[in-house]
Amino acid sequence: MRADLHVHTTASDGACTPGEVVSAAAQAGFDLLAVTDHDTIGGIRAAMARAQELGMALLPGVELSVVSAGSDREIHLLGYGLHPDDPGLAAYFDRKEREREARAQAMVERVRALGMDVRFEEVRAMAGGVISRSHIAKRMVELGCVGSVKEAFERFLNPGRPAYVPREATTMAQGCALLRAAGAVSVLAHPGLLRMGETALEACVAEWQGQGLQGLEAFHPSHQANHARFLYGLARRRGLLVTGGSDYHGEAMRPTHLGDGLAGWESCDADVRALWHAAGTRCGRLPDEPI
Repeated sequence: MRADLHVHTTASDGACTPGEVVSAAAQAGFDLLAVTDHDTIGGIRAAMARAQELGMALLPGVELSVVSAGSDREIHLLGYGLHPDDPGLAAYFDRKEREREARAQAMVERVRALGMDVRFEEVRAMAGGVISRSHIAKRMVELGCVGSVKEAFERFLNPGRPAYVPREATTMAQGCALLRAAGAVSVLAHPGLLRMGETALEACVAEWQGQGLQGLEAFHPSHQANHARFLYGLARRRGLLVTGGSDYHGEAMRPTHLGDGLAGWESCDADVRALWHAAGTRCGRLPDEPI
């Protein structure tokens, strides 16, 4: 089985529409895709419809931004198998969208105060849906204020930089509870990007598992082979689900492709089936699954 369980669309900060991402995955020979936009489920319905047209399995998902209790370190939490009409998620994301817009406007104002003619209306129009720092960065590139999106983040938009505005935080425990109430499985996204030593990460995973964490994204483009093996072993030791994803945003946003980082995921078939059944998804059967 070929699966990519971490992709983004124009519903958040991806460059491709939900339909385009699903079509590209089907054309590339994937059996299963999970759409996991940042803090929104606005693209799920369109992705599910296109997947049904193509006869492809789709796992509805999301990527929540959370923090660990007592810390301001941002952590990303993947949720799999949610219902796109869940009222609890809808209310949460409506509130988060208002917070995101206010935060983005505040960051644009800081960017303007630094002498760059970025206008909030242009950033909002570019986003189309959920506004993110990536949209501000992209507009800065278009205006010639910086040479790349990476430079915009490193000089201005990352924590501690002059245009950064902190978000209103959701804790790991709150995020896991929100996903659980929506019938979804919670998985820690790209643990390697937390830049923690193995001992510290293992301690955090044990703490978060007690708060509802159910899996680890062991396979990701940011994970070297040895770290992926460590994460895989950690998941197995703690009885957690294993997932993998490219974190695809579209080549116009990031230089990645569908399936990147997944070459070493030898247990993909078994891991995907375990996740699928844990999620209890309403999307039908997996490829080759008996009726």
